[in-house]
Amino acid sequence: MSSFKTYDEIMRVGKLFEIVDELTPPQFESGKRYIFIGCGSSYNAGLIVSEVMTRYGFTAKAITAGEVLIKEMVEELVSNFDHAILISRTGFTTETVKVAEMLKGRIRTLGVTCDKNTPLAAACDSTYELDFAHEESVIMTASFSAILRLFLNAIKQIDVNPEEYLKKFDEKTSEQIVSNKSHFVFLGYRERYYMARESALKVQELSLDHTEFHETLEYRHGPIALLSEKSHVVIFSEFRNPSPLEEDLANDIINRGASAEIITSCTDESLFEVQVLNLYSQILGYKRAIHKGLNPDKPHGLTKFVSLEDL
Repeated sequence: MSSFKTYDEIMRVGKLFEIVDELTPPQFESGKRYIFIGCGSSYNAGLIVSEVMTRYGFTAKAITAGEVLIKEMVEELVSNFDHAILISRTGFTTETVKVAEMLKGRIRTLGVTCDKNTPLAAACDSTYELDFAHEESVIMTASFSAILRLFLNAIKQIDVNPEEYLKKFDEKTSEQIVSNKSHFVFLGYRERYYMARESALKVQELSLDHTEFHETLEYRHGPIALLSEKSHVVIFSEFRNPSPLEEDLANDIINRGASAEIITSCTDESLFEVQVLNLYSQILGYKRAIHKGLNPDKPHGLTKFVSLEDL
C-alpha cells in the first residue's frame, strides 16, 4: 500500500508538526480584521482557521479567490479588512496569485506556500514558505495539517500525536468499508462542518466517489433520502462522549441500511483537534483509490494547481 507518494506524504504528518513547532507563528492582533483567501483545500483551511479565531474573539473570515475576482471585491476587502492571508500549497494557483497582486500595497498581505520562490510569495508583503511540506502528489494531504497547525499555534499550541490518529483512522477505515461503500457523507458543526467539507473533497479527489457534507442534524432534512447500503456516514463530534442526538442519528442511518461512524474527540482541546481530523478522509480516499485500481498520486482529471491563462 505504501508504494505511492501520496501514502508517504500522508504518513509524515508527525514530522511536519515537529518542524512547524519550531517556527514563529503569525501574531494575530485583537481589533484587527483578517481575511483568508484561497481555493480548494487552501480555502477550507482558511475556513477552519477563521472559525477557530472567531471562537477566540478575533475578527476573521474566509473567501475563495474566485469569488473575489468574479464579484470584483478588491475594494470591499480593502475597506473591510486589515490583513489578507493568501494560501496556495504550490504558490502558483492563478486566482490566488491574481488577488494577491491586486491587493498589494492596499492592505497587508501574508502568503502561505509549500514551495520557495513562487509567484504568490513575490506578490505578498511577507510569506511563510513551508518547503519542508512540499508534496509531489497532486492531492494536498499532510501539508494541509501543517498549515492548520502553523495558524492554530498562533492561538494556542496543544500537544497532539498524529501517529495516534493515523493508527486510529487506519483501523476505522476498515476493509469492509473500503470494499463495500462508494457513497461517503461527512457531518459536523462549525469548524467540524468545514472539516466535513474538506473530508468530502479529499475522498472525491482521491477515489472519484460520490461524497457529501452537511451540518449534523440537517442531514435528516433532505439529504438522508440518498442513503443506501453503499453509504457510509461519518459524524465529527466535538465531545468525548457523543451527544444522544448524534447517537440517535447514527442509529437511524444504520437502521436504514447504511453504516455510520461517530468520531469523538480524544482531547479536552477539541476545537484544535481539527488539525488532524482530515487524516481520516485522506486514508479513506487513498484506500478507496487503491481498491478501485486508481493512481492516487495522479487522480483523473486533476492537476497539482489550477492555472488560468486568461486571468
